[in-house]
Amino acid sequence: MLNTALILSRSKVLGGFAAVLLAASSFVTTALAVTPEELKAKGTATIGVQMDQFPWGFIDQNGQNDGFDIEIARMIAKELGVDAKFERITGQNRIPLLINGNVDFLVPSMTITEERAKVIQYVIPYSSNDITVWGKTDAAIKGNDDLEKYVIGVNRGSAFEPLLVKVAPPNTKIKRFDDDATTVQALLSGQVDAILGSVTYGLVIKQTGNDAQFERKYKVADNFQGMAVRKGDQEMLDLLTDFVTRHTADGSLDALYKKWIGVDRAKLPTTLPGVDFTGKQ
Repeated sequence: MLNTALILSRSKVLGGFAAVLLAASSFVTTALAVTPEELKAKGTATIGVQMDQFPWGFIDQNGQNDGFDIEIARMIAKELGVDAKFERITGQNRIPLLINGNVDFLVPSMTITEERAKVIQYVIPYSSNDITVWGKTDAAIKGNDDLEKYVIGVNRGSAFEPLLVKVAPPNTKIKRFDDDATTVQALLSGQVDAILGSVTYGLVIKQTGNDAQFERKYKVADNFQGMAVRKGDQEMLDLLTDFVTRHTADGSLDALYKKWIGVDRAKLPTTLPGVDFTGKQ
């Protein structure tokens, strides 16, 4: 028989330990706070970007960083008057790299979620990316209930993974991959029958000449994306919020989105339930 007193005691200890970790995390975040003036004095901004997810961020045929997020990151650095130093991020490491001070801020095409907003500070959305199921053309997938009949791939550590677990029937066979590139490759190579992820996976599928064999099945959810800074980096938050606001108004972000994603940028919200974009709550 379980010792209830022991369980309660351990629960209190673990709860206290979690509180200590949260406090320590807050202290570290404050200690690592960076301001625009500090970046200007240093002459460099270390920016976390993706380097393996076309068209958001990737390495081109000349070995140079390119893509939607890369152009935006360069615009920010130019306005700051500093050099942009790019740090590769993945779904697994982007938040730790930010919190630990390895990067000054993120331009990551990262889904805004309430859970992430508890540990990082989001900027108002600058982009969106419908969450979509892509599959073999002959796979009879029209909705979530059909997923249990097939092997479904997803990028572990991304916002796609918990969503897939939530919407798929309990007995669905799910295979997890390290990043978007290997997730798409798993579909193309036949390791899985379908994948859940970015609507822009279709650009990669078309680019590889496989658009006759694979198709977009259906939209699962909206996906609003935001840049991020550390909690407490109020001046950087204000700067990036102003950047998104100004370049939404002047059409710059719309033009870049059209250039790289191939469709019009949606009208994006400036408030979302459970997410504080002001840094003051």
